[in-house]
Order: sequence, then structure tokens, then C-alpha cells
Amino acid sequence: MRPITTFRLALYLFLGLQPLLAQGVERGGDVPAPHLTGFLLDHEWDADGDGDGIKETHMKLYRDATGDTIFSASTMGVIWAWSLNTHGDDDSERASNFVIRDSNCDGSFDEVYSLDEKFTVPACLEQSVPKRAAP
Repeated sequence: MRPITTFRLALYLFLGLQPLLAQGVERGGDVPAPHLTGFLLDHEWDADGDGDGIKETHMKLYRDATGDTIFSASTMGVIWAWSLNTHGDDDSERASNFVIRDSNCDGSFDEVYSLDEKFTVPACLEQSVPKRAAP
């Protein structure tokens, strides 16, 4: 049995106040960013975080010895999302497989998504990203 990290415990407590099987994003609270203890940087890449064709989001993927992964998403140097994917279990379980997002760029991760839900760069950062001219 794997130990429960402070981050995971806080998430269990947060999610325990809301239905775990609810569909859609869960809003409210302040979910702490994950601790990277035991995780090593696997790789980094740039991605289009809002579907406009511009790769404004920098992604970092971390992996631990058990195969669990954490990624961070940042735009203009601001981390706006973290994700945890626990290896070898049901990805639909939000207690161990989720994305947290800072919806208003205040440093508080106040939205929780399941791994298969769509999430994008928050509007507070999207407005700051320089857009390229149309061809």
C-alpha cells in the first residue's frame, strides 16, 4: 500500500466535501499544488492550450518510480494547472487522477477536472498572450 502524501490527503479532504462521481468541473476551495518529492522531470514541450494554433503553454511532465505522472502547465511563466495521473488504476477516479486549474490567476487552484475533461488556459492569461497576425 502506498503512503498518502500531504497533497493527496488535502485533495481527499477537499473532494470529500463534494460528490466524487459528479460530472463536470468542481469549483471552489484551494487545492494545493502537488509535491514533486520522488518525481523526476521526464520531458518538456510547448502546446496549444486554448485551441488557437499558437503554442503558448509550456508543459513539464514528471514521473516517479511507480509510473505515476504529474504535469504542470504554464503560460508566460505562470503555472495555471497541475495534473496527477496514478499509474495502473481507473483514470476516472478524481481522488487519484485529476487536473487542478487556477481559473483567475490568483495563485489558488480552485477548479478540479477529471483527466478526460477539457480545460484551457485561463482567460486572465489568454488575454496577455501575443496573437500572431492572420496569414
